[in-house]
Amino acid sequence: MGTAAVLTAAAVAGGTALAGTAAATAPRGTGTPGPAELRSALLTPSDTGMNGAQSTGGGSGVAGDGVSGCPALVKVLKAPPGPGTQEADFTGGRSGPLLSEQLTAGSSASGAAAYARDKAALTTCRDLTLTSDGTELALKLTPIRFGDGRTAATRMDGELSGVPVNGYLAFGRVGPVLVGYMFFQVSDTSSRLASALYRKAVDKVRHTVSTGGGTPV
Repeated sequence: MGTAAVLTAAAVAGGTALAGTAAATAPRGTGTPGPAELRSALLTPSDTGMNGAQSTGGGSGVAGDGVSGCPALVKVLKAPPGPGTQEADFTGGRSGPLLSEQLTAGSSASGAAAYARDKAALTTCRDLTLTSDGTELALKLTPIRFGDGRTAATRMDGELSGVPVNGYLAFGRVGPVLVGYMFFQVSDTSSRLASALYRKAVDKVRHTVSTGGGTPV
């Protein structure tokens, strides 16, 4: 199978990274954003310059041997998203870049716990393998300063059929909203576009969702 299919699987894996913490509706009086507000805070094709679509979580996480490596991070990536989770996936063409963004909302306590769990899983992982139809993409993970430097993020580097594959996985928190972000590109190892779009994603959440001055990303 080709590069695009493996990268699509990788982007889907990234979209499940902040799973299982969303509320289906916003509790009255708590300031927790509901699905509609989260959806309006997602990136759009006009924001990214790529084709894309939004979806509501609630399905299963990554199944089978789609992702393997660090047990803690694999567990996070394979967990099913909550019913109120909102996701947007984009592609810049047949060989990328590919971007997946996920927004999840919950109480202050559950959000802090989920962010701490995901951050710990991400920062301790150094190797991850993505598999699709028997084709494996082995990735070396390196912690990286991303966004404004207060985000848990890692750089992912691998090779597929001799072609460099570069990606970024980031977890952030804006008040009651958890931000999951994954970006992949082929034959380009610069973090410039990935970082710029992540900043745009965080800024949109910050300006769209009523966070009540919570912890910024």
